[in-house]
Amino acid sequence: MPLEIACLGYAGLASLARGSQRHRHIASRGPLTSPRLAKITGWALLAASCIAAFIRFGQFQGGVAWLGLLSLSGLVLVLAMSRWPDRALQAWLPAMLLAVPLALSAWL
Repeated sequence: MPLEIACLGYAGLASLARGSQRHRHIASRGPLTSPRLAKITGWALLAASCIAAFIRFGQFQGGVAWLGLLSLSGLVLVLAMSRWPDRALQAWLPAMLLAVPLALSAWL
């Protein structure tokens, strides 16, 4: 299973959640305390996840794989936020750092 796409998707969705008005009080600690910077980073990570899916699966299956893995990472984020909201939003950085070596090892 290509975990780098799911990890980048989780990091992007968590970063977008950090930038929203609703979760701003939870995400006030740690990096990306600015809502605008968190939103920009979130969209960039989602784009990186999409590009990684198209590189990994090709042009015909990449979109379907990306939507499936993005849905899976969104489900994990929602379930984690229901139990540990602060930890779920702060886990975007470890998820991104885990995705980089996985992506490099898959492409080399």
